[in-house]
Amino acid sequence: MLPSSPNRPTARSLLLLALGAFLFVAGLCFAAADQPDAVKSASAGGARLPIMTWPGPDASLLNAETFRLVAEAGFSVNMSFLGSRDANLKALDLAWAAGLKLMVQDDRVAKLLDDPAAPLDALAAVVADYKDHPALYGYFITDEPNASKFERLGAIVARLKALDPAHPSYINLFPTYANETQLGTPTYEEHVDRFLETVRPPFLSFDHYPVTASGLRPDYYRNLETVRSMALARRLDLWAFTLVTPHAVYPPPTAAHIRLQLWSDIAYGAKALQYFTFVTPGGTDYNWGPGLIDKDGRPGPAYGIARVVNAEIRRIEGLILRWRSVAVYQTDPLPAGTHPLAADGPVPGASGAPLVVGVMKDGANRYVVLVNRDYEHPRTAIIRWTPDVREAREVEIGSRRPVRLGWPDDRQDHLCVLEFEPGESRVLQVR
Repeated sequence: MLPSSPNRPTARSLLLLALGAFLFVAGLCFAAADQPDAVKSASAGGARLPIMTWPGPDASLLNAETFRLVAEAGFSVNMSFLGSRDANLKALDLAWAAGLKLMVQDDRVAKLLDDPAAPLDALAAVVADYKDHPALYGYFITDEPNASKFERLGAIVARLKALDPAHPSYINLFPTYANETQLGTPTYEEHVDRFLETVRPPFLSFDHYPVTASGLRPDYYRNLETVRSMALARRLDLWAFTLVTPHAVYPPPTAAHIRLQLWSDIAYGAKALQYFTFVTPGGTDYNWGPGLIDKDGRPGPAYGIARVVNAEIRRIEGLILRWRSVAVYQTDPLPAGTHPLAADGPVPGASGAPLVVGVMKDGANRYVVLVNRDYEHPRTAIIRWTPDVREAREVEIGSRRPVRLGWPDDRQDHLCVLEFEPGESRVLQVR
């Protein structure tokens, strides 16, 4: 096929012109949008959305330059597998100097988990070493535990909370594609429910890496549905992941891969985001590719992408922290275990793009988070809003110029056309 002439309209641009003409006749107004007042107030100072390295710099990279790279990429929390008291204290000082917090991993805690008979009194020394450091975020306990560990984990979490109520304990759970032997329960749902009931964690963290060389894992959104509903039922914050390090069946990440995962997390109500991995892992067991930094501490291929995407999220981090997740819908083709668009909206219909539709509330303000599930192709979506939606103002998160949409009172068909780059999210405040 010959390349298109720069002066000749493409099929996609002709479609957009036709749709625009139709919608203009239908009474739709288009205009550039200022940032909504609620967004401006939410973005001005205040708490930071936790965006955490998993893992961050190892003991060979404990220096000011590496921690500067962590901070400049938009991270606010670093979690490194350091183990020793001295290494953790050094990392806390480096984190504080770089404007970061540290999730401390101490081998003394790991030993208590491995030996159920060991007295938990040793936790007092762990807490005494770290709790007064201004850079401390919390205590890493374990990753992907089997259900047989839940009773002991509950005891450790309770003791740490009693010793230091200001800093949370961190435990991360398996994804839905873990098998019964890994989980220690017949089903994934039982695994998560037993964990929450027995351990009583301060938040619910899980990992799921959906983008593989053969496509998107079919259970990705079912996993998000499960953890979202269980976190909401217990009024817990949800922590979720994006994968940025190629290995095994996972390809080198693109900006679309990373945006799809992080904005899907946000659309499902996540209040903290995690990157696997920041530092390049060692070993040859999974054919590891480069992390966000290489083994010498130099930025890897995806470092710049992460920096840009994190900056986009940081533009509305205060708003994300204030949001209450009301509902999440999906457009056709409907992913397994998810909910179709509902007649009572605010988006009862959409065509042209496979979208995640997250509905949020911030007090009296209502927002819709739209995510293009197609991470390989740009899409053009026709969105139908409920008649009670009179205005939709886009929240600026990237380089795209935001739009402001409005419909006359006498119009019943409230339609708009929105373009999406691969994996892109667009956020609109609706009134």
